[in-house]
Amino acid sequence: MKIVKFLLIWALVATSLFGSKLEQAQLKSDMRTMLSAMEDLQRAGFYNNKKGVRESAKKLIDNLDSLITSDASAYLPDAVADAGKFAKKRAKMIKMYANDLVESTQDGDYDEAIEDYAQILTQCTSCHSRIRKRVWK
Repeated sequence: MKIVKFLLIWALVATSLFGSKLEQAQLKSDMRTMLSAMEDLQRAGFYNNKKGVRESAKKLIDNLDSLITSDASAYLPDAVADAGKFAKKRAKMIKMYANDLVESTQDGDYDEAIEDYAQILTQCTSCHSRIRKRVWK
């Protein structure tokens, strides 16, 4: 009976550790995709490509989910583990500005579109400067 309890506890611990590694890997993958989306947004903006802006913004928004659903305390050092709340707020703001960017571009309001892009970049940078400057677990 003790062996069964031990194996059950060990399995739960192993699963939670493995789960956080998978979660972190998914987040890293999504971050790379979001970086690509930001590059595509900039390129589409330079060439006044409204369809490219719309597709890039959708790509960016579609990859925000792992920021919202991930448990940052599982893979961040204790000193910044509460930064998960900060990241969730940044994700919501990125989504808002990305939607506004598409709308501004469709309306031909390029000054507003540039401001929206700058705000998206500011949200990304503020989160990265807070979290990425420290070493991951």
